[in-house]
Amino acid sequence: MPSDDLPRSPTGRVPQWVADQAAGQAADPQGWRGYETEPPPPPRRRRSLLSRLGVVAVVAALGWWVSTAVLPGLLREVDAPVLDGIIAGRVPDPTPEVAALAAEMFLTDEGRDLLYMSEPELLGAAEFAGRCDRGDGAVGQTGGAVGCYHSTAGGLETGGRIVIYQPADPRLHGFVVETAAHELLHAAWNELTPDERTAAGPLLEAVVAGIDPADDLHTQLAGSVGTYPENRPTELFAYLGSQVWQPGGFDPALEAMYARFIADREALVAVHTAFEQQIDTMSAEVTAAHEALNQRRYDQQLATAQFEADTAALAQYRTTIEEEEARLAGLSASERARSLLSWTWRDGTPLPEAPAAELIADARALLARDEAELAARSAALQVSAGEVAAEEARVAALRTELEALFAQLNPG
Repeated sequence: MPSDDLPRSPTGRVPQWVADQAAGQAADPQGWRGYETEPPPPPRRRRSLLSRLGVVAVVAALGWWVSTAVLPGLLREVDAPVLDGIIAGRVPDPTPEVAALAAEMFLTDEGRDLLYMSEPELLGAAEFAGRCDRGDGAVGQTGGAVGCYHSTAGGLETGGRIVIYQPADPRLHGFVVETAAHELLHAAWNELTPDERTAAGPLLEAVVAGIDPADDLHTQLAGSVGTYPENRPTELFAYLGSQVWQPGGFDPALEAMYARFIADREALVAVHTAFEQQIDTMSAEVTAAHEALNQRRYDQQLATAQFEADTAALAQYRTTIEEEEARLAGLSASERARSLLSWTWRDGTPLPEAPAAELIADARALLARDEAELAARSAALQVSAGEVAAEEARVAALRTELEALFAQLNPG
């Protein structure tokens, strides 16, 4: 094998025993720890898949001990290479999108490895359809599933795959991060030992028991568990780990389990909180706009009703003036000269007793003033009616946009 084709670890190093074998030298068990330029990294717990594949690959290639009493421990302490196309300890290279997602989830090295080995698929609504249906081994689903962890078991295929629904609108990216973290924690739950899972159960139940019964988390949890009560522990681990933070964290033993995979769980939960606040803010903005619109509608209706009432009242005053003018016209000149009138105008303006012709002239002036004011009000009402109509269209568009955004949260 040419030197540049030697199997390499995820860190890019070539274990000494691989170099020796390629040079025709006998494999030296101590070569597992032989690094020429730098010491090995701290041991990290590998998925059971790695140990099994590592044993098969090494036994087939090197003819080492048939017994597996020693090899699993060695494989966990070193970066095992790829042999004959079989992955033994190598974490698949993530896509840039998945690598960015890992950073946003605040994962530890072990958490990143687990995420990358689960080879997450980020799918649009059409591609996601049917990928998380019940009955196909997926975990982390509801009737409106947005992600799932497909676990497999048996032979060399112990492991799992993560499928995540990714809405098209970038404003919902926090939702994608939260979903990915939830599904990763399903995979992480499988990484815990049976004893760890047994110990975690009561601790998780104690946390959820202290959460407000009105909190949406209870509804989400019930929907995800559904008719599969055996899934409750892993769902608790995923929901609480990605959505709930308490000052100082949970029980130290439980936080230690999370800490293997998540470097900053408080920051991860903050992603969920920020997304919820974003949705709440958008909803509040639409609600406030709708309430303000209702007030404008009310004000417009009130102003229109007042305008119509004032118009009708002014029409009655105009009729009275015209009737007095007609009456005076039917009088003789001497009778008109002796005719006196007094009046209080519609707005309370007094018209003291005076010859009828003079008083009617003063009333005509007030009538002209009020008619001009009504004309200005009519023009203003037409403008405000147009503004209300425009606001109605804007608020309707905001509501439609928000509903469309919310609809993207459900790929079905």
